[in-house]
Amino acid sequence: MMAPRIRANRYSVMTLEWPKNSEPLELWLREQCAKAPALMQEIAVVLKPSPEHESEEIQAAVESLDQLGIGLIGLTGDSNHRAVADEIGLAWLSPNNVTVEPPSEQEQEVNQPRETALVVEGPIRSGVQVYAKDRDLIVMGQVSEGAEIMADGHVHVYGRCRGRVAAGVSGQTNAEIFCLTFEPELVSLAGTYCGSDQIPENLWSARVRVGLDENSQKLTFGLMG
Repeated sequence: MMAPRIRANRYSVMTLEWPKNSEPLELWLREQCAKAPALMQEIAVVLKPSPEHESEEIQAAVESLDQLGIGLIGLTGDSNHRAVADEIGLAWLSPNNVTVEPPSEQEQEVNQPRETALVVEGPIRSGVQVYAKDRDLIVMGQVSEGAEIMADGHVHVYGRCRGRVAAGVSGQTNAEIFCLTFEPELVSLAGTYCGSDQIPENLWSARVRVGLDENSQKLTFGLMG
């Protein structure tokens, strides 16, 4: 008989940073759900309110997340909000436990991964997640629907991409995605994303290059030669 065990698996948990003077959170969330409904229904979220948010505002935000079907797993941020998490039955995730280190001055200057690319032989099957930390990701083969591939740098798919693909995960706005047969469920670059329904029809199943327009904060799609 096998015993239970604890493993250091990696899951996609997003921190939703909520500034005090932002647009109404519920309105913003509804816009994101309209852009990428599949993503918003499946991601796990940690809510980080501004220190200025009152308890009632946080509780209203939690209700909005629940109504929209977004998986909220806890609160983080200002320690004064820990009592709010206890009151509404949410986990409290101390910001002191975050393991992401701030980039060095040199990393900020070059804004690119430090290591050589991670090369993975496909196919990447449904339910599998691949993450290339601090480097590019190269997939030699198909990425199946339901799979997720991510990199802090560029992502190259030498095959058909039908899953979720994300480049510039740690905020590298110059990261790009290159794919030979482009049919993704979801695309993300440096936190800006779109669903399959927002991809130009003439680029579906084509050889596609995806970048980020920093001025408009929108993804750009083009054919590769």
